[in-house]
Amino acid sequence: MKAKFLLLLLVVAGGAGAFWYFKTHPAPPAGAASAQPGRKILYYQSAMHPWIKSDKPGKCPICGMDLVPVYEGDARATTDTNMVVLNADSVTVVNVKTAAVSRRPVVHTLHVIGSIQKNSATAAWFVFTVYERDLPWIKIDQTMEVTLPSVPDRVYHAQIKLHSTEAFADRTLDEMSDSTKIRAQITETPVEVPGFEGHAFFNGLHAESHIRSATPDVVAVPRSAIISRGSGPMVYVDKSGGGYEARPVKLGRIGDSYAEVLDGLDEGDKVVTNGGLLIDAEAQLTTGR
Repeated sequence: MKAKFLLLLLVVAGGAGAFWYFKTHPAPPAGAASAQPGRKILYYQSAMHPWIKSDKPGKCPICGMDLVPVYEGDARATTDTNMVVLNADSVTVVNVKTAAVSRRPVVHTLHVIGSIQKNSATAAWFVFTVYERDLPWIKIDQTMEVTLPSVPDRVYHAQIKLHSTEAFADRTLDEMSDSTKIRAQITETPVEVPGFEGHAFFNGLHAESHIRSATPDVVAVPRSAIISRGSGPMVYVDKSGGGYEARPVKLGRIGDSYAEVLDGLDEGDKVVTNGGLLIDAEAQLTTGR
């Protein structure tokens, strides 16, 4: 009996000692990363989701990984408000892709809708609406293919001519729609609806065309790189080492896949074409801009 009492006393004493040790030597918080002695920690950040930050150790609420310390003097702690720096893991997770700014034609396909006018045995016109923003893509001598729902088995060809019996454009834009009428002369006249050949040359037939236009070689950037903000378009330029600089740009003509750059980028600059929105979200969370 006395032996059992002594054993119980030893267990209680040991438990009390263990309790006192852990009370005076607390375990590090869950998810805490190893800190480097002598360096000032600015904040903790998720390696996989760098926009997740905290002033104390913990785990990323998205991926569950430990937050890692960012020290004073680290590249990630840059004070440049135009620069976002990601570590290698973050670049992989965000799936950042880049492309070089180059000189190239900017191609744009313009879908226009109009009608067949002054249709006769000797002449016919495809008259279509063009909005002011699309006028830079329309040129004298431009050719196009014209299709009609009423003539489904045929493609007509038309050309915008400087000298013709009809003016190539209405030079006063409609104030309500900011548009004008452009006239292209049909090459194969007349325009005939099947079943009425030689008997009726209809006017006002609905017609449409996809006009493909291209600029000369210009400094151009992929459209996927452009981020639109209230302050205007911008891109992120890859500065290497995980650094991405926010760069405002002035754009010219906007094509199907590329946009003309008038100012803000030079040929050879590497811009982010995938992952830019996530980088921008990180920038806004970091700087509040």
